[in-house]
Amino acid sequence: MKHAFIILIALGILLSSCRELVQDEFPEFENTVTVNTIIAAGDSVKVYLAYTDELNENPLETIENAEITMSNQNWDNISFTHQGDGMFISDYIAQINDSLHLTVSVPGEDVVTSSCVVPQPIEIQYANVEPYGWVDDEGVASPLVHVKIKNDPNREMYGVVYARIYFKTPCYVESPDYYEDPYYLDTCYSLAEDYEVIGTIDNINETGEFLEKEFGRIRSTYYSSMISMAFQVKLRTVDYNYYTYLSSIGAYEVGRNPNFTNTYIMPVNLYSNIEYGYGIMCSYSEYETDTIF
Repeated sequence: MKHAFIILIALGILLSSCRELVQDEFPEFENTVTVNTIIAAGDSVKVYLAYTDELNENPLETIENAEITMSNQNWDNISFTHQGDGMFISDYIAQINDSLHLTVSVPGEDVVTSSCVVPQPIEIQYANVEPYGWVDDEGVASPLVHVKIKNDPNREMYGVVYARIYFKTPCYVESPDYYEDPYYLDTCYSLAEDYEVIGTIDNINETGEFLEKEFGRIRSTYYSSMISMAFQVKLRTVDYNYYTYLSSIGAYEVGRNPNFTNTYIMPVNLYSNIEYGYGIMCSYSEYETDTIF
C-alpha cells in the first residue's frame, strides 16, 4: 500500500509537469490601407496608396480603385487623377499656410482620414562655412557649416538642413583661340556633392530674434584635392508630422535589423498620422541660399 501511494504521488508530479502543445497557427496577416503624401509648398499634391504586407521581398500591392477627396481651409475641393501604380495626382499647387484635409475611400475598407498644415518657411539670415572647422573621431578635418536663422518663439519650428558643395579643382577648358591652342589648364567649380542632410532643427523656442546653428559635414572623397569651395544651404521647414516620421525611421530600421549584442533594442513602429490606416501625411516648405563663394 505504501509503495502504491508513492507511485501515485510520483505519477501525479510527472503529469503536472507536462506542458500543453501549442500549435504554431497565427491569424492571417491583415492588409491595411496605407497612405503616403508629402506635400511641398509650390508643388502639386500627390497621394500614393498601397496595402501593408508581411516582411518579405514582394512589392506592395497598390490600390487603384480608391476615391480621394481633399479640401483646403477655404473648403475648395481638390480633385485627383489616377496615374497608375497606386499614384494619384492633383492640379492643385500647395501654398504656405494651407490647411489640408484628406479622405480616402477604398471599397470594403474603413474610410481613412488625415490632415496637415503647410508650414511657413524659416528664414536663413546668412550661412558661412569653415573649410577645416570640424574634425571627426579619426582626426580628419571637414567643412563646418554655420546657419543663422530667424527665430519665432511663438510657434513650433522644425527643420531639416541640407548642404550642396562645389569644389574648385584643376580642369581643362576650351581656349578662345581654339585652332592654335584648343584647351588650356585652368580651375573651375564642379558639383562635388549634391544636397544631403547635415542636421535637424528640433522645435526652436529659444528667446531672441536670431539663432545660429552649427552643423558638421561628412568626409568627402574630393576634399583632399580641393583648391577652394562654394556651397549652398537649403533649409526645409517641416511640420511636426514630418519631423516625427523622420525621427522614427532610425529606430524602426534598427528594430528590423537588430544587432543581438545589444539586448535593449526593441521593435519600433514607424510614426503614422493616418486615422484607421497607416502611413504619413505631412508637409514642408523650403528656403534656399544663393551659391556662396
